Amino acid sequence: MTTHHDKQHTPSPRERATTMLAAITALTAGTYIACGDGFTWDPYAYTIAWLLLICALAATIPQADTLIDTITRAARRMARIPRSVHHAHRALAGHRHTTGRMTRGVATPAARTK
Repeated sequence: MTTHHDKQHTPSPRERATTMLAAITALTAGTYIACGDGFTWDPYAYTIAWLLLICALAATIPQADTLIDTITRAARRMARIPRSVHHAHRALAGHRHTTGRMTRGVATPAARTK
């Protein structure tokens, strides 16, 4: 017997965008905090960076499954691009060669001058 919790939830594009934005914000704020003496340079910016990091992590951590799914989908889509380009290139090369095969016979000087 399945319960309500056993059903798979498919995240909406809005949920995916929110999760990605929160993850990027967390990475940016964490990088700013980790890169040095931010508090001595600008204590307000350093405090805002900490607050952003905490808020972004609070939004990102519960949506970790959505974040992982979104990154996996993006990686698969990016992996398909070279394959699609390869197929398109082969199709163009095949089309170019078929026109060459359609002209048969020996080229004569009379045919070249026409």
